[in-house]
Amino acid sequence: MSEKENAQLAEQVVAAINARDFERYASLLDESYVVESEMLPGPIRGREAARQAMEMRVAAFPDMRVEIEQILTSGDYVVIRARTTGTHKGTFAGIAATNKSVNVSGCTVTEIRNGKAIRTKGYADNVSMLQQLGVLPLGKTASAG
Repeated sequence: MSEKENAQLAEQVVAAINARDFERYASLLDESYVVESEMLPGPIRGREAARQAMEMRVAAFPDMRVEIEQILTSGDYVVIRARTTGTHKGTFAGIAATNKSVNVSGCTVTEIRNGKAIRTKGYADNVSMLQQLGVLPLGKTASAG
């Protein structure tokens, strides 16, 4: 696939997530798909496992919205810089619902082969997210002077 087609596939993945169309989301992933992120207990392997993980994330943040800010492509790789917003209404990463809103920047690096995503590594400002959820205190700033 061309870099333009790879970028379009990545945009379709985000659109499927925002539309809560988990069947469409899964159809864009290879059967061997692997996703990794520091907020996951370990790599998630397989299309169905990835679909279930995304459903659980949306259950935790039912109004979750991903806004693409930038897409970069290089061969079979697509990097999406995005902002994710949502309200924490269900358990996420072992954290019970706080009913607090989050606004988190992050990016994903996705490898695409034969028109399907085969691997994604997600990076996000998780410290900020945990602070917004109120489970990680803000550091104290030293007084000047």
